[in-house]
Amino acid sequence: MTGRDGSRVHERWAQLRFSVIGQLLAAPPAKGALRAALRQLAAREWRHPSTGAPIRFGVSTLERWFYRARNERHDPVRVLRRKRRQDAGDQGSMTVPLRQALLAQYDAHKSWSAQLHHDNLAALAETSSELRPVPSYATVRRFLAARGLIRRRTMTTRQTTGALAAAARLEAREVRSYEAAYVKRTLALGLPPRFAQGADDARRMADADPVRRA
Repeated sequence: MTGRDGSRVHERWAQLRFSVIGQLLAAPPAKGALRAALRQLAAREWRHPSTGAPIRFGVSTLERWFYRARNERHDPVRVLRRKRRQDAGDQGSMTVPLRQALLAQYDAHKSWSAQLHHDNLAALAETSSELRPVPSYATVRRFLAARGLIRRRTMTTRQTTGALAAAARLEAREVRSYEAAYVKRTLALGLPPRFAQGADDARRMADADPVRRA
C-alpha cells in the first residue's frame, strides 16, 4: 500500500514516529525527567501519516519507540517501521483438516466454482466436527486463488470447433454472473448444489455445441 506521493505507508509511519521522539534523542532529558517529557508528547496531537487526521499516542507507546530508536546506532528510523507479522498472509480459519478437505475436493472437481466448493465444505462439516467452523466464502475463494486453483471448465468428449470456441468464450466470461444464475437455478430445482452441477454443465455445453443442437 502506498501513499499519494508514492512512499510506502510503513515508511511514513516510521518517519512520523521518529519525528515525535526525535527531540528526546537529540536532547536527552535529565535523569528522572524522561517520564514527564513523554507525558508532554502524549498530550500533543500529531497528524496521521495517511489520512492527515489528528492522532495521539500513549506514554507507554512513546517510551517503547524512544528506547528502540536509542538502542539502534545505525538507522533509528528503520527500527521504527511497523514489523510484518509472522503470520501475515496465513488464513488462521483454514485449519489443516479444512485445507486437506478443500484440496481433495478441488482435485476431484476442478470445474466447480469457489461458491460450490464452499457449499460442499459446509455440507461435509455437518457430519465432521473437525471441519467446523466453516470459513466464509471469501476465505475459501482467497485460499484457492492464492494457490492458483482456478476453476477449469469441463470439455465435451466431442472436441468440435464449435465446442472449443464455446469453451474459450466461457473461460473468458466473468464467473460471478454464472454463479449468481447457478445458485438461483439450483434453489428453484430444490437440488443440492453438488448434485445439480453435473446436469447444469452438461446442459450448458450441449447448448454451446452447434453440432449437438442440430
